[in-house]
Amino acid sequence: MDAIECLGSRRTCRAFKPDMPTDEEISAVLGAALNAPSGMSRFTRHFAVITNADWLARMNARVRTLAGDASVASNLERNGEKGYSCNYHSPVFIVVSADPAYPTSRDDCACALESMFLAATALGLGSCWINQLGGDNCEKLRDLLREAGVPENHRVYGCCALGYPAAPSAPKKPRTEKITYLK
Repeated sequence: MDAIECLGSRRTCRAFKPDMPTDEEISAVLGAALNAPSGMSRFTRHFAVITNADWLARMNARVRTLAGDASVASNLERNGEKGYSCNYHSPVFIVVSADPAYPTSRDDCACALESMFLAATALGLGSCWINQLGGDNCEKLRDLLREAGVPENHRVYGCCALGYPAAPSAPKKPRTEKITYLK
């Protein structure tokens, strides 16, 4: 798949098979993240790769208590009989964090996440950007993040739910963004 085709093919996946991606597939996704740009080449990002079902269950239970009613209802509607899961029951969950002392940390993590999503697409995997561990929740979940290996001085800027899609991707919604040229 060439780069332009990959960009146009990427979709958000919110239904995953329980099958674990291969170590090679996970490594390829992480390799794409490591090759993403970083402001002033600081590279302070950290990638905690979690496949531990117990940790994922505990994380989901805690995130549910922090989520608002509307967020929980939306998640339950999407997950149906499988029940609440902020990572949509993905077998792999990658927490992306960085040292917030650097002004580009959030942007650096966003670049890494997008690179992971594109690599997942190229490999036939599904992925979804998950934000529930960041912001104010980061400190409320610090014990779980510590257990996953996230450095104490890091802030979570996003997570990647990763796995094999359980269903074909929905068509992309029409885009409403505008483009302006000044020539």
